[in-house]
Amino acid sequence: MSASVSARPLRVLVCPHELVRGGSQINAIDLAARLRDRGHTVEVYAPPGPLVELIEARGLAYREAPRTGPTRPRALRAMAREIARFSPDIVHTYESWPTVSAAIVGVVRPHRAVTTVLSMDVPDYLPEDAPLIVGTAELADRARARRDAVHLLEPPIDVDADAPGDTLAARRRLGVRPDAFVVSVVGRLSAEHEKARGVAAAIDALAAASDLPPTTLLVAGDGDDAEAVRAAARRARESVALEVVLLGDVPDPRDVYDAADVVFGMGGSALRGLAHAKPLIVQGRDGFWLPFGPDTADVFLSQGFFGSGDTGQRFVTALAGLRDPAVRRALGEFGRGFVTGRFGLDRAAHVLEDLYTAELTRDARRPVREAGRTLVRFARYRLALAAPGVQRGWRRLTGRAA
Repeated sequence: MSASVSARPLRVLVCPHELVRGGSQINAIDLAARLRDRGHTVEVYAPPGPLVELIEARGLAYREAPRTGPTRPRALRAMAREIARFSPDIVHTYESWPTVSAAIVGVVRPHRAVTTVLSMDVPDYLPEDAPLIVGTAELADRARARRDAVHLLEPPIDVDADAPGDTLAARRRLGVRPDAFVVSVVGRLSAEHEKARGVAAAIDALAAASDLPPTTLLVAGDGDDAEAVRAAARRARESVALEVVLLGDVPDPRDVYDAADVVFGMGGSALRGLAHAKPLIVQGRDGFWLPFGPDTADVFLSQGFFGSGDTGQRFVTALAGLRDPAVRRALGEFGRGFVTGRFGLDRAAHVLEDLYTAELTRDARRPVREAGRTLVRFARYRLALAAPGVQRGWRRLTGRAA
């Protein structure tokens, strides 16, 4: 047993930014459940979404947060009430919006905070007075250039829950032909990191391939750019060899992984595909596709299971290299061993316990100055996003040319 557990059980309020399926949210819930199993009192506080079902399945207490911006009075009042009610030792926020809310609320409801950012960039507006956890060595190096107390914790995977299953049984449950070549992707269909655009590009590439064997593409997920994927699926109806099945947001996607011959994706979803002993093509932005294997593992350990820019290998080409069942079997075994050895959930929970315990020695009172800086930086960020629309509106109003 770790020293942190023997000291005393902790009260931890876990705050994912949303409960739509995504790697950061799944990691937050999996770690919350594992910390609870190790003797801590843990509650999840987040806006409602499909993953409430997963929280309840894990036996975790769930508290509903409002669906509103992080600096809105309603969001701040609700978080302040939650902290007052639960009296946590640690408030662990995931991604930027709950982190901004917690920073401001900390002025009137002092608390000790830890932040995890599993996106590919750390926003400049996040508070700098709380420990920051990131998921890749490359991102940790960049963050340390701007702030102290940066910790690397690669996204953990519950390798007991996400483990190889019965492929044929999974296909029966999903209504997929047993003899099809099946490719699966699980994740948010969002504009962020071109996730949806990459899935749409994969569909278009498969539909245009001249030598494609009978193939079923399973897409599990939803998001703000899902229409791009739906449009690609409609275009693919003309293909004789390709069937695209859009499953929507699937609370438990293990059958989607198990049914696959090959998976593709990024971040935590990619790691879960490996945990199911499936060969993996890592998806990035700007045309990035790269199979995972012994010769590319170091690349992904450094930059995370993501990439940017054309690797010189098209999606269909990468997929063609995985047609051989013997190759798939070898890569699946390698991937399963890789994830089990490095990304286990127990190791990550132990690291978090130590970080939480160290944080207890710090003063819980958040300086008004740091909260103010966070609010100002966030306001500048939102104004910068709105600026093009504001400018267009001004030009329409005044009749001025661009």
